Amino acid sequence: MTQTTRSLCDFLDASPTSCHATDNIKAYLSAHGALALDEREPWNIEPGATYYLERGSSALIAFRPGLQPLGTSGYILAGAHTDSPCLKVRPDSERNNRSMLRIAVEVYGGAILSGWLDRPLALAGRVILRDGVGLKDMLYNSGVAVGVIPNLPIHLNREINKGVEYNAHQHLPVLVDVASEAVVAPAAEQSWLKSRISIDLGIPASDIVAMDLSFHDSQKAAVFGRDDGGELINAPRLDDLAGCHAILEAFCSAKPGLPTQIACFLDAEEIGSMTALGANSSFMRDLLARLNIAMKAPAEDFYRAGARSLCISVDAAQAWNPAYTEKFDETYSPLLGKGPAVKMNANQRYATDIVTESLFKLLCDRISSPWQKYMSRADIQPGTTIGPISASRLGVRAIDIGHPLLAMHAVRETIEGADHRAMIALLREFFRETPDF
Repeated sequence: MTQTTRSLCDFLDASPTSCHATDNIKAYLSAHGALALDEREPWNIEPGATYYLERGSSALIAFRPGLQPLGTSGYILAGAHTDSPCLKVRPDSERNNRSMLRIAVEVYGGAILSGWLDRPLALAGRVILRDGVGLKDMLYNSGVAVGVIPNLPIHLNREINKGVEYNAHQHLPVLVDVASEAVVAPAAEQSWLKSRISIDLGIPASDIVAMDLSFHDSQKAAVFGRDDGGELINAPRLDDLAGCHAILEAFCSAKPGLPTQIACFLDAEEIGSMTALGANSSFMRDLLARLNIAMKAPAEDFYRAGARSLCISVDAAQAWNPAYTEKFDETYSPLLGKGPAVKMNANQRYATDIVTESLFKLLCDRISSPWQKYMSRADIQPGTTIGPISASRLGVRAIDIGHPLLAMHAVRETIEGADHRAMIALLREFFRETPDF
């Protein structure tokens, strides 16, 4: 296993939720000398220094003010999203059916549900606690399996291998305990969730005010493949924590330049980005406006900057799967291990146009990086990314690129280690010297 792959796997294992991912990104930035800013306070900004701004607990933007004003050199921005499809715990979710205690969930994002069944599931998220007369926010991760969603035996559904439509309300509650009726009574003071969290965190259950939790695969990232260095990485949440990791590595290794360098890690992409923490919010524009003010530049520079700037959206690209060849355009279906893919779509599901595609090719040529192109079949519309949203919110040219990935939105996905290394190298070159256009 290469050092880069090990670092990615450690990041994936330590980031079961978007809040954990953001916390780990924040720690990595701090270790590399980045300074925290607060939206509620005045900013004192120095060109060439590194800063980060967190909004909520699951979105963060890091930036390094350029050696020239925004209006003169613009900014170069790379963005990814911290969230992934999952099963979120519903409020008042504990159901006791004939001594079998299950936790009700709802599906977040476009998850492939079948893989979540009969799999050991852990629990993670945020917990709000009483802190004297106030409140405090704490991250929680059980670290071990606490439940399972048992499937129906084939003897009771002989057609199960022909496909099953799982009902989230009926079929997906997670089995966490089997006990007597008295032990699993639904009274709030006997809540299984509060009891479990209080034991794991070492706090009284009465201190827990609220919880935002989700289940996740308890098994760690796995690496396998050829003995000569080929690495297949199979793990949860590669879409899009692989993108976050690549941007983070590239941004932290970059030196200050003339344009402002920005790394965005935004939440809520899987549900449309229409939140205060997503790409379709004021977060990015607010930061740029305040940066322009803090640098004592004229207000017009804020508007000039977009026309001088470039954004790269880093997300996953559907890799060709030999078991389902009829679903792919073979000409434009990227292969694992053949380099990052530039993503294009006539209906602008991706933000790449002919100019930014050409810029992507120039970046790859400068570092002799392999690259591929992804386009869905003409009769299948793909998903979308933060690329078109960022382009429309900021008035900036954008490129959509991604790791070729198998089983997108499954509980476990697969990429190739060489593609991740190539993605980091490409983003390093992007932050080092963006092509003129």
